[in-house]
Amino acid sequence: MRFLMFVLLFAVVFAVTGCTHEKIQQISFNKMKSFKEMEQNSLKVISDTDDISVFSKAFKYAKKNAGIADMADPQYKVKLGKETYFLWITEEAGTIENVNNTNTTYSISKKSAGEVYQLIMSYYFRV
Repeated sequence: MRFLMFVLLFAVVFAVTGCTHEKIQQISFNKMKSFKEMEQNSLKVISDTDDISVFSKAFKYAKKNAGIADMADPQYKVKLGKETYFLWITEEAGTIENVNNTNTTYSISKKSAGEVYQLIMSYYFRV
């Protein structure tokens, strides 16, 4: 009986944790004019695993900001796996907001913001 309960518990834990880990194959992003309007022909797609890792880590370790957000129009809209975010970014700082929860923002570390910013610039200004 204990063995059966252990197996059942293991199966539930595996289902909850194992299925939520998503291997991201690509990231796409667009320049934004407003919260509802993207700039035409601004779609960029990242499939390089190192570049995906930079974005994934930056977003995963972003820190929740206190209070309810009242933000200016976003600079970018980023699709990262199954989630989509608005992004405000400079070389010094970055803020993300899930499009499904626009009341909460998250700050990206200064180091990660610089890395993400450089990547975005490299995709828009490739020769």
